[in-house]
Amino acid sequence: MKLSTAASERARRATRFALHAAVLSFGAFFNPAPTVADTIHTMAGGSYYHHQSGWVFPAKIGEFALVGAPQDVNGTDDVVAYYARVSKGVRTVASVNVYGLGSAEAQTTTRANVYFVATAAWLVKIRASVPATDQEMGPVLEAFARGQRWDSLQLAN
Repeated sequence: MKLSTAASERARRATRFALHAAVLSFGAFFNPAPTVADTIHTMAGGSYYHHQSGWVFPAKIGEFALVGAPQDVNGTDDVVAYYARVSKGVRTVASVNVYGLGSAEAQTTTRANVYFVATAAWLVKIRASVPATDQEMGPVLEAFARGQRWDSLQLAN
């Protein structure tokens, strides 16, 4: 049986389409899209580990408890975690930020910090929002900053 020219052309196009689809599927299977490294890892006891710097975010430091999981900042190696405590009906929130020296955050920070520590490769800053009437926060924040896992920060990268 002989196909008409139009029918023959449709059959060739369908065959070419199927061949192209097969080649593209095969290529996609063996050349997967790039993936982003996981920056934050869970640890036993509710703590978290920042892969790139080695920084550990403990689940609890003194009276402060970690609020949720630490987060990367806009898909970068920068991370932030929030801790909170409630005393006498007043909630105090502190943030712990860890970012590399090449981060845009390192060049744009102008806020007052409770602690600011720079190593060869990483910056750590701890800041808190405290009601002006709370006279007891000085020693509490001091203990919070000192209770961080400073030993976990990689000093060289």
